[in-house]
Amino acid sequence: MGRKDFSDTEFAKTIGMDGIYFTDYIAPVFCKSHTGEDGATTGGMDEGDIEFLGEGLIRTERDLHLMQFPDPNDDGYYDAAKRYVDKYGKEDLAIYAAMRPLGLFNVIFSMPMMDFAVALSENVTLINTMMDMFIEWNCTVIEKLQKTGIDFILANSDMAFNSGPLINPIAFREIFLPKMKIVADTFKIPWVFHSDGDLNKVFDDLLSLGMNGMNPFEPPMMDIAAIKQKYGDKLCLWGNIDLNYTLTRGTPEEVDAEVKQRIREVAPGGGYICASANSLTPYCKRENIQAMLDAIKKYGTYPINC
Repeated sequence: MGRKDFSDTEFAKTIGMDGIYFTDYIAPVFCKSHTGEDGATTGGMDEGDIEFLGEGLIRTERDLHLMQFPDPNDDGYYDAAKRYVDKYGKEDLAIYAAMRPLGLFNVIFSMPMMDFAVALSENVTLINTMMDMFIEWNCTVIEKLQKTGIDFILANSDMAFNSGPLINPIAFREIFLPKMKIVADTFKIPWVFHSDGDLNKVFDDLLSLGMNGMNPFEPPMMDIAAIKQKYGDKLCLWGNIDLNYTLTRGTPEEVDAEVKQRIREVAPGGGYICASANSLTPYCKRENIQAMLDAIKKYGTYPINC
């Protein structure tokens, strides 16, 4: 866009975003990691580097001592959030915290995948212990963050492939969902659940957590028009502009057509935030991103008549 020194609000307003966020309070994942060039910047690393998650460190109860968290009761721990709200709170943009508060993602990636799979069958006690540790920490952080003046929380919890959930839906309902509910009950401000992939087999289970919105409804697995018809009076729907083809390999004309279709199908009555079906990746075509932004402005004005 011609420059690299945008502030959060300048960038948001330039491309027409409605909100800005910080990621200072994402629960740790206890795993090996490495950095590599990916066109992004991650705190503490050189520009152009990004951290990649490697094999988890927790195999048995003997490894639980490796799960060391920042002190959530230290009031100074929340200074970054307070500074962010103080800096941007009058900019007419929603401010949200992007977190991993529900525990499932953290447990899966804090263990080697095979060890996690075996523990689901042979050592559920270990998984329960890890979930409890993540949940206790996150509940305290959420309680503190909600007092800083943020508008909502985005709960990242990637838990599905394009072929379905990462874990058996029965195990999800019996082991993870009740503990995730403990965190969900801590939210006193609006919150949004995030997971890409095919969530259809556990969608109703997830709705029992009481979130206010969901993101990103990755197509073609998630039929956002059908979800709008069934749940549109209960849930804000956010995302669904295709990254597999439209934004990455399609034409601006195809982007325009898809945005128009989504807004026509999902926006009437409110409750739709039109956006990409996950993060805007470095391999998206720049002209397609611009086409999406232009189309949202063109078709996304009420009353919807596109």
